[in-house]
Amino acid sequence: MKKEDIISKKIAIAEKAVQELVRSENLKKLTGQMASQIANFYETKALSRLQTAKLVNEASKGHLQNYSDYSEAVAAAYYAMYYIVHAYLAAAYNTKLQDNLRGVHAITHNLILHYLVKTKKLAQHLYNEYLATLQTTSAIQNLTAESFQEKAYAYAEKYKKSREARETFTYKTTPAIEAYNAEHAIKIAEEFINTIRQLMLKRQI
Repeated sequence: MKKEDIISKKIAIAEKAVQELVRSENLKKLTGQMASQIANFYETKALSRLQTAKLVNEASKGHLQNYSDYSEAVAAAYYAMYYIVHAYLAAAYNTKLQDNLRGVHAITHNLILHYLVKTKKLAQHLYNEYLATLQTTSAIQNLTAESFQEKAYAYAEKYKKSREARETFTYKTTPAIEAYNAEHAIKIAEEFINTIRQLMLKRQI
C-alpha cells in the first residue's frame, strides 16, 4: 500500500473517532474566554513538563548522587507533547475533551490526525517554513503544500511513538541506552512543541 493511501486510511479512522466524540459530547465547544484560559493552562503545562524532562535527564546523568530516573524524563517529554496538542485544540478550535475520559492518550493521536493533518494546517506550516529557508526560486519548482502532508503525518507518528515509549520503557537496558532514549524523547518533544506553538502564535497575529 502506498504511503499516501496509508495516511488517508489513518485519517479516515481518526475522522470517524472524532465524529463519535462530538456526537457523544465528549469533545465540547468552549466560549472564547474559556478557550483562551484552557489554551494558556495547557501550554504552561507543556512547557513545565518539558523543563521537568530536561531537569530529570540532567540529574540522571550523575549530577545528583545515587539518582537516575530516565523513564521519568521520557514520560515527562511525552506529557509535554500531550499538553501542547490540547492547548492547540483550545486555541484553534475552542474545543476541549471531557475530563476523566478513558483512553485519552490514544484519542489525542486521533485529534492530531484530524485537526492537524487532515486539515493540512500542519503541512502548510511546514511548507512555509521550508520556503523561508530557500534562497533561489529554482529550488521550489514543483513544490506544493500538498507535498508536505507526509511530513505532517510524521508528526502524528512522533506523538504515537512517544506515547508508546512512555508505556513500554523498560529498566532491562543498559544505562547508556536509557540515557539515549531520554535524550531522544526530549529532542522529539521540543521540536513537536515548538512547531505547534508556532501554529498557535500565527493565530494571534
